[in-house]
Amino acid sequence: MTKPIPSDYAEAASALIAPLVAADLFAGSVLVAKDGAPLLRRGFGLADRQRNVVHTPTGKFRLGSLTKQFTAAAILQLMERGLLSLDDEIARHYPEAPAHWRGVTLFHLLTHTSGIPSYTSIPGFFRGMAQRDLIPREIIALTENQALEFPPGTQFRYCNGGYILLGQVIERLSRRTYPEYIRENILLPLGLEDTGYEHGAESVPAHVPGYRLQNGRIEPAAYLAMSLPYAAGAIYSTADDLLAWQRALTAAKPISHASVDLTFADHGHDYGFAWGIQRQFGRRQFVHAGGINGFSAVLSHYPDDDLAVIVLANIQGAPVQKIAGDLAALHFGAAEKRTVLDAALLADYVGAYRLGPTRILRVTQEGARLFVGTEDYGRQEFLAKDDHTFVGKMIDWEIFFQADGVERADRVTVRRGGKELNGARINDVPPAE
Repeated sequence: MTKPIPSDYAEAASALIAPLVAADLFAGSVLVAKDGAPLLRRGFGLADRQRNVVHTPTGKFRLGSLTKQFTAAAILQLMERGLLSLDDEIARHYPEAPAHWRGVTLFHLLTHTSGIPSYTSIPGFFRGMAQRDLIPREIIALTENQALEFPPGTQFRYCNGGYILLGQVIERLSRRTYPEYIRENILLPLGLEDTGYEHGAESVPAHVPGYRLQNGRIEPAAYLAMSLPYAAGAIYSTADDLLAWQRALTAAKPISHASVDLTFADHGHDYGFAWGIQRQFGRRQFVHAGGINGFSAVLSHYPDDDLAVIVLANIQGAPVQKIAGDLAALHFGAAEKRTVLDAALLADYVGAYRLGPTRILRVTQEGARLFVGTEDYGRQEFLAKDDHTFVGKMIDWEIFFQADGVERADRVTVRRGGKELNGARINDVPPAE
């Protein structure tokens, strides 16, 4: 069942966002475009809280994992030039790869099916190591001695380290640094003048500062050494440039039509090459989110309707995916408001949580679907209410993950039958398969 589309979409959309701004849950830039023409383009809330500066549509934000789209496009460009095959094992282009990575291909890295552990999942990573600059070789070394989490190609598990490796492949085959290659082969040809590789926010004009919600108050985000995100998360951009990027990519400007088809194909697990391949409101949706210290971002495109929704926040863990879903629902006149989250965010919730001395809650994902199980209730699918809250599809449970959009969730709250159970993440008991 659909409802009439509001005659003044921008006014209705702004009214939808306003309560989140008033509650200090969102501040940032929003761009909704139909056939490339903006329906809503404006800033909400404060960009700089120390100076009382409001957001405008032109502010520059860290993108986090949206960076991976540029990395994937660069790999496909090198493939088109005959410098690599997606079936190449990583050791062919990165000879330092350990022997137990044999069988891991570039395709596996692009689709998060390599089995290589993610360096950002190292316990305590963001509380200590994240403040120290490392070169890519040192980042890769953080997990190269760990066993693979599964045989390559058999499962999906989001891995930032895989895109660090892809960044090294780009550098070695092009003989350019990753920032140089991206700038010369993607950003400049496409005219993305407000997009770049961040070495530090202080060196980027119009870069908005990042914040986080800590102990019920908004405060400056924790410091992050920007050498660490590298090809997995170090690019910044604006809402306007992201719209131009989405339109150029789908029009096959930076890569060929054949490579575009590969990018937006579901290679299993509701995932292509740095894009979630999903359905929402009965429509195809290409989407990816990004979370990094101080910032949250999402880029969503409904290709059959040519509707793009871009939400950029300078509050870490802001509900950008719910906002994007609600804005699309408003345009489509959809009665359904269920949020469909992309695989990148769900990966932060996967793991095991102890609810009691003998009770363990296990959380797994299959692409864009989240599953929760206990010994007595078995494995059940849960549907997202917002970026952090889920309800059982078949059982009357509500689950809330305590996460900040950067680190893995460290606690979970389960509400059922009027009772509430709380559990902390445990690292010594793996999720049941």
